[in-house]
Amino acid sequence: MLVKDYIDDTPSRLLAMLTQTRDDLRQIAQALPEAGVARIILTGSGTSYHAALTARPFMQRWCGMPVDVYWPFLLNDAALALGSKALVIGISQGGGSLSTLEAMNRARKAGHLTASMAGVAPAVIDRAADFVLTVPCGEEKAGAKTKGYHCTVLNLMLLALALAQQQGLTADEHQQLLARMEETFRHLPELINAAGEWAMTKARPLLQSADIRLVGPYTLFGTVQEGALKMLETFRCPVSGYEFEEFIHGVYNAFNENATLIMLSPWQDEREARLAEILGGWTKHIYRIGPQVENNALNLSVPFINDEDFAVFEYIIPLQMLCATLPELKGIDPATPKDPFFHQKMQSKLGV
Repeated sequence: MLVKDYIDDTPSRLLAMLTQTRDDLRQIAQALPEAGVARIILTGSGTSYHAALTARPFMQRWCGMPVDVYWPFLLNDAALALGSKALVIGISQGGGSLSTLEAMNRARKAGHLTASMAGVAPAVIDRAADFVLTVPCGEEKAGAKTKGYHCTVLNLMLLALALAQQQGLTADEHQQLLARMEETFRHLPELINAAGEWAMTKARPLLQSADIRLVGPYTLFGTVQEGALKMLETFRCPVSGYEFEEFIHGVYNAFNENATLIMLSPWQDEREARLAEILGGWTKHIYRIGPQVENNALNLSVPFINDEDFAVFEYIIPLQMLCATLPELKGIDPATPKDPFFHQKMQSKLGV
């Protein structure tokens, strides 16, 4: 299957997840208070790490306990010794990340509970898990994961709501949250189509870019990071992503007439518009994405639901669509890594 096929499959998968009976989530939500768990730690690499970053604000709001995100290499014995007993959730899209497996084993040794969250079952990381929270996203064989990213974010959010229900979230409140999710997910096909057309027309000059920066507000920080990863995986040129305030504290110095900027613009912001104006004097390659940006020769100006909690599912779509369509025009298959055997050579991932 093509990357575009997995993107097209995403909305129906997300909607299906909203109606599934999840005994695994209910069981873990009931078990944590009895086990004395007082915090949650999310760990993973690449897309898995970005999914954790994206879901964290929602989880923090509804879990009733601190939620932290660590790369596996930072989740060392010293970090695990800090604070109270934790649930450590190891996330791996393909389920075979050895660094995530090792972090989960360290967490177990330190006396914490562990859970695995992979897009396949069984998964290698299940070996170190007290709880298995498989992401029901269906098969995704493309190297650059898109559907799995969306579904992992939702899986983490649904876990948060299961915990919130144990702490008094009413049925009506729960249903209202699911209804807001559903509204966003039902809008995604329209956004996929608009983003695909934009990618093949206004954004087509991105094919010639060799230096791309993404920037967005703090609410879309995980989205920006994931978009940058997907673009460098598929465009195979330098791409980096920054939160807006971080960007204006120095990164702008690297801009010249050859640089490209993609801005996620969920709302009208005078300072963001000023940044686009200033950098527009240095480079012609500035693309803005949002419902209120100017409908010019470069921007993607289309309706977004813009839900304060669930816009993260929308703004990654245009970036994913760039990755699904433009690399093929450069002779690159975005579904196939540059070296399909890289992880076997590096011994960094295992199959079941």
